[in-house]
Amino acid sequence: MSGLFIRNVCYSYEPPVWALKDVCLDIDAGCFFGIIGPNGSGKSTLLRCISGNLKPQRGGVFLGGQDVSALSVREVARRMALVQQHSSLEYDFTVGDIVLTGRNPYIKRWRGESAQDYAMMNDALKTAGIPHLKDRPITALSGGEWQMMILARALCQQADIMLLDEPVTGLDIRHQVSIMGTVKRLAKQRGISVVCVLHDLNLALSYCDGLALLSKGEVFASGKPEEVLTKHNIESVYGTGVTVLRHDGKMYILPEMDM
Repeated sequence: MSGLFIRNVCYSYEPPVWALKDVCLDIDAGCFFGIIGPNGSGKSTLLRCISGNLKPQRGGVFLGGQDVSALSVREVARRMALVQQHSSLEYDFTVGDIVLTGRNPYIKRWRGESAQDYAMMNDALKTAGIPHLKDRPITALSGGEWQMMILARALCQQADIMLLDEPVTGLDIRHQVSIMGTVKRLAKQRGISVVCVLHDLNLALSYCDGLALLSKGEVFASGKPEEVLTKHNIESVYGTGVTVLRHDGKMYILPEMDM
């Protein structure tokens, strides 16, 4: 399994304003790492740089000592799997069809899927807890079922790195716990490195091993969740008052209501 190393990454959509500026992070194999920060702080841009969808204008992202920008699209897909937010598809594919596309980086041209590819698809559905949805049309899925399907597709890729872009936004608490718990378990049991963009600070406290708090494209703080999510850091970056509570060894963050 490979660690992920982000070195002095800078990216600009509209020079000279930097969306990311000198971002440096180390993410170990088997670590569930969260990226948090207010809207416009650079979270999704950083994830796109990590995935290779954007090439940093300065610095680089390194996977197992290799610069991600120097790898082919197929090689990146074999090593990193991206779980994005819900998007619509108009075609009447089944869940199994979509999950099976996770094998595309391994399938040679004109060969088609093998029995092993189908076995991996079934295993991914089982691991994600949705084998019963295999033959269901994707047009009949709920938001939570859709996200579990996309997670299963990522599992089918058998990548060392899993990238999640706000995977539980808009989902009810049951599906939030199901998705976050499944990913956390995979990180521990399979040594998969997970990088997850989150808005919910309490979910970040509950599931992440490490956090990076971004502000205006820079790393304001990084480290263990309890070290990053202090009252001072949160109020400095988000510009709103919070109360940080501790009960039975756990931390909770509550926004202060402006009445």
